[in-house]
Amino acid sequence: MLEPRHQPSNPLPDPPSSAPRSARPVNGCLDVLLGLLLLVVEGLICALAAFSLAFSRWGPSGQELTGPPPMDWTPVLVFGGFTAVACLFAMVLIRSRWPWAGALQILAALVLCGATVQIGLEDYRRSHPRPAPVPTVEPFQSGHPCRSGGDDRECRDSGS
Repeated sequence: MLEPRHQPSNPLPDPPSSAPRSARPVNGCLDVLLGLLLLVVEGLICALAAFSLAFSRWGPSGQELTGPPPMDWTPVLVFGGFTAVACLFAMVLIRSRWPWAGALQILAALVLCGATVQIGLEDYRRSHPRPAPVPTVEPFQSGHPCRSGGDDRECRDSGS
């Protein structure tokens, strides 16, 4: 026979219907709307940061700086920070039983991580340009085409 639920000797937990209201999952529509709202806010903040960082490469006179600039870590650190914040939001939302909003934050964090890596690679390429190609000239060529119709030896001997 089952014991009544209010006795202290009952080792079974209370049934799920008596769980506190905060432990129940949130309405799905509200969950998705919160996730979309967070994506829009993060998108606006990232766009403002990208706009600000894009114009930080210009000098005070309005001219773009010439020559290869040194590696600038500011954009990488800014977008890396945004990525970390998105991951933190995702963790908090998922633990708070907002699964759709948390999943959207995970997607945002993945996109921001890819953008951070791309920004870092682009800045590295900008600060470390490839050297100009060195033309290769063979020692027996004088730099003139052979117009006599002979082989390379004949042209090399004639000097033309």
